[in-house]
Amino acid sequence: MSRKNLIALSLALALVFTMFSGAIATETRVGTMGGVGFYMHDNSNIFYFPGAINTYSGQVVGELRVKNNDNSYSVGIHYPIGDFSVVGVYLNRPISLAVPANIVDNVTLDHTTDVFYGMQMSQFDLGFKASFGADAALSDFGDGEDKESARYISLGAGISNEKMDFGGQIELPSAKYEPAGGDGDLKWGGFGVAGAGRLFLGQTTKIVPVGVISLRSTKSDFGSDFGKIKFMDLNLGLGVGLNHDLNESNTLVMALEVLGIQSTATDSSDIEVGEGGVKGGKIGYARVTLPGLYLGAESKIRPWLTGRLGAAQVYQAYAQVYEPDSGPDEKISYTNSQFNMSFGLAFNFADFTLDAAINEGLFFDGPNFISGSTEQMANRLSLTYKF
Repeated sequence: MSRKNLIALSLALALVFTMFSGAIATETRVGTMGGVGFYMHDNSNIFYFPGAINTYSGQVVGELRVKNNDNSYSVGIHYPIGDFSVVGVYLNRPISLAVPANIVDNVTLDHTTDVFYGMQMSQFDLGFKASFGADAALSDFGDGEDKESARYISLGAGISNEKMDFGGQIELPSAKYEPAGGDGDLKWGGFGVAGAGRLFLGQTTKIVPVGVISLRSTKSDFGSDFGKIKFMDLNLGLGVGLNHDLNESNTLVMALEVLGIQSTATDSSDIEVGEGGVKGGKIGYARVTLPGLYLGAESKIRPWLTGRLGAAQVYQAYAQVYEPDSGPDEKISYTNSQFNMSFGLAFNFADFTLDAAINEGLFFDGPNFISGSTEQMANRLSLTYKF
């Protein structure tokens, strides 16, 4: 494999991996505070800590992630059952999972429906989560039907209280292509496991240690004529944060990601292509964060208006390696630093709260009637109704 091809493949793997590891904060509130979602209490945490849904009973939550793109929107409800339990349902929640190439062409595995059940215990809240996603397609070109299908199942549980959150889940993704006649099926599937935990130590000033880990092992099976490709994905994150209530109206959150490891490995040594039996090899990609610095601030400006500011500085090292079945290994490594700054506003109207990730370009250029700029006001919106 040439250096040019290796770089292209590495970038593709980096994109796939970023999709897999985009697993921390997705809500507008924590996103506009620099991505400190694991170091503060927020209703977005329930997907990692299902027991926390009891804290947010009696809510309807809408996520509008991309302007005028309904497929990127999701909505959920946390419906109280009596005084001590809650049922939650989320529709069209996106998941970061991609079916490997050359298995299916017309189906995707990128959204789920989630069902929660939470109950209050004497010392902590207990919660369960089940997620399901599926897609299917039929193609008939006159010689029979080609069938494609994909499925995602995940089961999770967690315990939470004011001082701690712990959660874990298992997942079972799969996809299949069945050509007309029933010969030469293509399959992909595997198993994943993930866990997360955090503590809130202190009163007004809280020290928040956080640990996150996930592991996924999958395999593409192209049949006895071609062989199999094995995939392994690993995420590990360790951090510590400071969550400080400056007063009743202002909160400051600072976090240090002590170590973050994200890696993916592809083993195609079993693959044979062509009459000459050309074989594959192993490709590995790793991204190490050491360290990541995060800062978020939230201020209640008026009873109806809340302001937020966030920043993140992340130092990362990347490495890619290709180990062919024959020939020398090829390696690439580099380091970089990324900085991001964001701010947002929350508008409170009776039982409704609208969170907006504000586009700062609007303030540089001014509104359309002044500058003619077509900058949109917000990049992302969240709407919460409390009942």
